[in-house]
Amino acid sequence: MKIRKLNALRGLAALIVVISHYFMASGLWHRQVRIDAGQLGVMIFFLLSAFLIAYLYWESQPSPAAIKKYAVARIARVLPLFLLVVSLSYVAQRGNIPFLKQFAAYKIYGLKSVLGHFLLIHGDGALWTIPPEIQFYILFVLVWLGRPRFFKWTLSILGLILLVYIAVWTFHRPPAVLFVQKTFFGIPATFSIIAVLPYFIAGLLFGHLFHFWQPPAWLRSHWFILILLVIPLLGLRIYAGSLWWSAGIFVSVSLVFFAVVFLVPPGNLFLENKIGDKLGEISYSLYLLHGPVLVAAKKSGLVTADVKGLALFLSFSVIVAFLSFTFFEAPARRRIRKMFLSGGP
Repeated sequence: MKIRKLNALRGLAALIVVISHYFMASGLWHRQVRIDAGQLGVMIFFLLSAFLIAYLYWESQPSPAAIKKYAVARIARVLPLFLLVVSLSYVAQRGNIPFLKQFAAYKIYGLKSVLGHFLLIHGDGALWTIPPEIQFYILFVLVWLGRPRFFKWTLSILGLILLVYIAVWTFHRPPAVLFVQKTFFGIPATFSIIAVLPYFIAGLLFGHLFHFWQPPAWLRSHWFILILLVIPLLGLRIYAGSLWWSAGIFVSVSLVFFAVVFLVPPGNLFLENKIGDKLGEISYSLYLLHGPVLVAAKKSGLVTADVKGLALFLSFSVIVAFLSFTFFEAPARRRIRKMFLSGGP
């Protein structure tokens, strides 16, 4: 069973990040909107990613064939565009190619920085989310392998970990550096998964819950779509603390996700439409490539502190994402799946 509304939710998460970065670059509404408001979109991405993994795989037996299918699907979904962006960013920074220099949005100057990205232990700018995503994919395999014998224990442990995080966020002040940063032989490494793990865990639990529980009809309502308004409210400068060190933010974003997925009935016009489907489809390209588009727009003088500039930037970003998805991301994904799952060349 496909959950169509998740397409629009994925697209919305990408738009939150894209719009937030435009606000940072242009100064539009800078007194009203937090400089890090785009992290709310990332939180939705993490919840959604873990939800889909649990929904698609956790209820099945972790056979070698199933694990291989899972690994190939995840690699094909994430790595090709990520590796391309890292490589082009390095060439743009180090090479003498004027065209590429216009799109040098990610600061990847040396081979050790490239290696940190390729080893999936570091990510500059918006690329920071990819290493913890891949690290979570690996952790999930361990959780999945324990399902046949230790499923109830696994659920209890995951729930306990969430409670520990909430307690720590509530009663302890955030450290000076939230994401642990180290270097190994000069290679940068950032262990951001420590801070973002609760969102993955919550997504897993929601995905499991979706398999065996559906709310009664009287509890469902299209009016629950209005809960999405909580996200822009969280992005205002009302709250001054760290978004990643806040039990309130975690609970709020998780409840928004829960309400949209569980309580909004199928057929909601806002969530299930062709525009939402397409935005969800190109959301990964939109997320990774809006940075270069923003750099190019800024150098061209097109980044202005008004809604017209925002609309122009969004239009260019969506066009670039559509082209990326059509001519690189989707073909690369199909090619990898054919190679490793169909016995193709």
